[in-house]
Amino acid sequence: MQGSQPILDIETLVDRARALWHDAMSRETRARLELFAKVSLRSKVARDHEGKRATIDHIHETGLAVRVMRAGHDYAGFAAASGLSDEVVRWTMDTACSFGAQTPASTPDPSDVVAAERWDLDAETELPAEDALTAGVLSRPSVEWVEAGTTIEVLIGAEGWLAARRRHRVWALNGRTGVRLVAQRGFAGWEKLLDGASRKASFGAQPNSGDLGVLVLTSDAASSVAAALVDTFHGVGVAHSTKSGPGWEITDEPNRSEGLAGGSFDDAGFPAVSRVLAADGLWMGKIGGPGTFRRASFREPPRESATNLVMASGETDSIPKGAAIARRCRVLRLSNEQWVLELDLDGGAGLAGRERRWVRVSPQALLQACASRLGGSRVTPSGPIVPMLLFEGLTGSKGKKALS
Repeated sequence: MQGSQPILDIETLVDRARALWHDAMSRETRARLELFAKVSLRSKVARDHEGKRATIDHIHETGLAVRVMRAGHDYAGFAAASGLSDEVVRWTMDTACSFGAQTPASTPDPSDVVAAERWDLDAETELPAEDALTAGVLSRPSVEWVEAGTTIEVLIGAEGWLAARRRHRVWALNGRTGVRLVAQRGFAGWEKLLDGASRKASFGAQPNSGDLGVLVLTSDAASSVAAALVDTFHGVGVAHSTKSGPGWEITDEPNRSEGLAGGSFDDAGFPAVSRVLAADGLWMGKIGGPGTFRRASFREPPRESATNLVMASGETDSIPKGAAIARRCRVLRLSNEQWVLELDLDGGAGLAGRERRWVRVSPQALLQACASRLGGSRVTPSGPIVPMLLFEGLTGSKGKKALS
């Protein structure tokens, strides 16, 4: 069994990206051209159906995207494809120059002062060894799989400046207990991540009435609600402030050291800075403009969005007596005025095992119901770094379903 995977060579990717950019520029001299190249290497160890053995997969992904910006055009042409070959850059250039797929053309102006090279690199290191990943899964019966990966992204701007980023991340899935998916940035201490995935979330001997008048969302459950509320009340196009609950305090921190995404520059090449969105229940700002452009994938153009949403830890970790505790929350946005929260509630005195409940609520009412934060903030697999959130005054629907 191979002990480890090779280190991705960032200098090789940088040289290749520069060569492709020059090739593309020679084909289109009337436009400003941006090139984005990505390489990722991942090792995934998964338990087999019997649970006694593990399979190992290695994933090596490469991709290229270009934006073509012409004077007098409000939008840029965009195209992306897998691979880093000459044929790929020719196809992406031809497709982008057709302007069939249009995207915002935001990019640093020629007059902006941009460093010739910017490097935002996690420390160079190897992926965890295959035998260690395998042992980590097989020694923890509830862990279904673990995946460790390194991603390198290189952005070359229209004036030829370069911005390079390298990130290491680990993911693990628990298929048996209340904790489902966990993630961290960096490889250090990844075994502890698996230990955390193996442990069932414990809330002490707290009685649970099953009444949703006081609802506590675990960090995993709160992450989806926080992201949805930011998108609605602090997102692109939001024109004014709004009333919030006293527990609503959140920032966007692209350069957060433990953040799964982001860095010192955004995916269009603008410097990234932290933005306070809400503090002490007061609306403070919104996402948008330079520093907020992000690519969900190399196949997508950069768009204004949050990167690492961060909420401060709560002053207490004590869950009120009788509160309903949700370990998972799915936000269903039926309309601008009506959402449904699909909640998986942990069992307690008033619940038979785990149950699924639904809460029908307006986004504004949900925001105002955010009463406080509980416990420490932690990185969630969907990205936000949040503590538990307590909501008061929500009403659950009559529909419910027992979960095994």
